[in-house]
Amino acid sequence: MNALGTRSSTLFARYLEPGASGEAGTGTLHFRDAEEQALALTGWNQDYLQLSAGVFQGELRQHHGAGIRLFIEQVQQSVLQTGMLPRDVLAVGIALDASGVGMFCGNACAADDFHVFSGACGFEFRSSRQHTMLGIELQLGAGWLNELAPGQDTWGKLDLPTQACAMRMAPAARSELKTYLLGLFHAAQSNPELLSAPAVVATVTDFLLDRMTQVKRLHERTSPATPHWKLVHQACALAQSQWDQNPTVAQLCVALGVSRRTLQNGFQQVLNVSPLAYLKAVRLDQARRRLKQVSSVTEAATACGFWHFGHFSRDYSRMFGERPSVTLGRHGDRS
Repeated sequence: MNALGTRSSTLFARYLEPGASGEAGTGTLHFRDAEEQALALTGWNQDYLQLSAGVFQGELRQHHGAGIRLFIEQVQQSVLQTGMLPRDVLAVGIALDASGVGMFCGNACAADDFHVFSGACGFEFRSSRQHTMLGIELQLGAGWLNELAPGQDTWGKLDLPTQACAMRMAPAARSELKTYLLGLFHAAQSNPELLSAPAVVATVTDFLLDRMTQVKRLHERTSPATPHWKLVHQACALAQSQWDQNPTVAQLCVALGVSRRTLQNGFQQVLNVSPLAYLKAVRLDQARRRLKQVSSVTEAATACGFWHFGHFSRDYSRMFGERPSVTLGRHGDRS
């Protein structure tokens, strides 16, 4: 096992008691591909874009029942995560480990922040290079998430956020919530049926909602989202919408009506990469996805705009830690 894998196992052992996987409602999954990890949290409609170069290693350990899903997720590269949960679901998370500051829906977020993933407009999270999240997903039923127009108060009748956000928590409140959720996680590890018991679901829901309303009243984040976030969000949407003809940095500047310096500053603040590095990461990610579907490296590279195959192989290997031919071979013969 390499150093990353050793650290991953050690980190999980720090928080979790030993237990068998493979039982109904419980299990541990290991990943070397960010896209495949994104799909593992079913119902989140997620997409992961690896931003930092190197071998991706991730783990997802989860327990789920009819009313609750608990998970601990680890990524070991900086990843841009986007997704949207169903409107009857409340999902929140607390970082257990982080190697630096991330960005959550336009706000810099630290390891002691409380993350709300649910919201009418989905979420966007740029993780640090090494990040571990403890999360809980609750089925609250239709109607809990109020419909609010942009600019309205983000808290509805239940004093809950209707948009994804990161909030500050007092250290004592964060410690209490983390201890409670880890205790529930350990209990579900040996008895997954707990998470389907109506009385347990009700008790956990009451506890979490009570703590969330306290966080809102006492520790609501008051700083506005970075002014660059909307600009970068629009630029990323343009780049992702034209996978077969990715725009250049100059074309993005023209389309968004900004200078190259403004776009550069925005990307560095929000994603911690330059616009050029982001566009290359998008094209490499697209090539990785195509390698799972096509029959040759050349076909995948050409479709994503790489014409110098030696440079493509070098850049691909640097980003993902393996040659494109290895990715192609792992996904079998499609003839």
